[in-house]
This record gives sequence, structure tokens and C-alpha cells, in this order.
Amino acid sequence: MITEQFDLKKGSRFLPQIMIVGLGIGTANYIMHGNFNWLQWTIQSLSTSFIIGYTLVAIGSNKSWFKRRFKPTWKMYLVIAVLFFLAAALATETEQIIRSLVFQDQQYQPLSAGKMYLFNGIISLVLGFSFFHYNFRTTKKPPLDEFLKSLSDDKSNVVINSSSSEPIINIPVKKGETVLFIPIENVVYFEAFDNYSFVYNLQGEKKLCDYSLLFLEGRLSEEFTRVHRKYIVNKNHIEQIKPHLNGRYVISFGNQISSVTSSKSYSSTIRNMIKIK
Repeated sequence: MITEQFDLKKGSRFLPQIMIVGLGIGTANYIMHGNFNWLQWTIQSLSTSFIIGYTLVAIGSNKSWFKRRFKPTWKMYLVIAVLFFLAAALATETEQIIRSLVFQDQQYQPLSAGKMYLFNGIISLVLGFSFFHYNFRTTKKPPLDEFLKSLSDDKSNVVINSSSSEPIINIPVKKGETVLFIPIENVVYFEAFDNYSFVYNLQGEKKLCDYSLLFLEGRLSEEFTRVHRKYIVNKNHIEQIKPHLNGRYVISFGNQISSVTSSKSYSSTIRNMIKIK
């Protein structure tokens, strides 16, 4: 079974928002309390915002990884809740370190923040589960989403329901504001692109598809196989496989279609494909 990898970098696109929140909280604390200068409050708030905020969005952006890795659902939520609370505890302890070691406002004593652990923990849990249930893909979704949803009952064109066991027979792709359908037998390979994928057809054309590789893995026929975290290839269109470095292989398709290189973790898949014992 091919598993999706946790991608910590997915949360990086939210860094500007996280930093703005930290600046805002620091400024608000300075105005309300004033016992520290603005720089102290801001540095403390930025550290807290980064530790808690980045943890939340990284977990929320990798929800499919958690759903596949932890079953039943209650176990997944328990693991996520623990991670949220640990992030809050780390952020609280970091604040204590900054106050004592950087600004020398107080003597540092480990695990001495008292109710602040609970306060930050509750905030982290509430915001964390809100992020986790937020559909991050909607921030970048084109009108294609609504169009595909309207086609969910039209089984003759495309199958949208991911719980169905029947393989996909057509792939919807974008051409401007138009949606075209590529017969699955004309697809040479898929390339991952965030939560979407690019489709390469027999003419060497590259089109944007609304489906992720994770979705496609469970819905493609046996003619397709994954050879890399970024690639799923159609075995019927492979013309040549050449050994590469460190157990990797270069897969060529001909007709001026770009070749792809498999990853080492899929070397056994390639060997089985070409019957290397």
C-alpha cells in the first residue's frame, strides 16, 4: 500500500498571517499591560504565534495524512489534540525562556507558567480543530470545483464520488474557463501539483486536473502505478526504463513526452514491472 508523506512545508504559505497575528497580539498586550516594553511583548507574542500557529496550519494542511494513518477516527482526533496541546506547552515555555534569558525579567524555572499552559492549550485546541476542519483547498479553488460537483450524478462522463470502487474512465482538465475530458487510456502520466495534479496526454500536452494523486491512487485501474511521490504512470505507454542512480529508474514514453525518474522507495515497484528478480 502506497502512503502519503507528511509535508511540513505546506504550512509555510500561512507564515505572513501567523506573523501578523503575533505582531497584533504583542501590540495589544503592550497597550493593555505596559509592564514590558513593546519589543518584549512583540518578540514573546511572535514566538507563541509561530509555534502554535505553524503547528495548527501544518496539521490542517496534512489532514489526509492523518486520516490515512490513524484509524478509527477517535484515535486520530486524540493524537491531534495531544499535538495541539504540546505545541501550546512548548510556546508557553518558550515565552518563559525569552523573559528570563533574553530580557532577564525573571529567573527561569522550568514548567512554572501555571495557568498559562491551560490558557494557551485551550486556545490551541479551539483554533487547531477549527483549522483541521477548514477546507484549505477552497482558498485556491477555481470555478471548476462547482462544475465538477454538478457532474457528480453523470456517471457516463466522470465519477466524482471518491468512495466508489469503479475506476475513473475520463479525466476532467481545465482549458481557460472550459472543462475538457481526456479518456483515461490517453493519459501518459500524472504529476502532483499541491492538492491538484497535471495530466500529460499522448500529444505531450500538460493540463491541470482537479484530482490529487492521493485521490487518483484509489480510483485508477491497474494499468496505472505510482513510481514517485510526484508521479503516477500509465504502464501501457512506457517505451523504455533505464537504471539511474541509487536504485532509481528513468522512465521514457517517446513521442517527445518528458521522461520521469522514479524514487528509490519505489524501486521494487519498477523491478516488478520489468520482471527483474
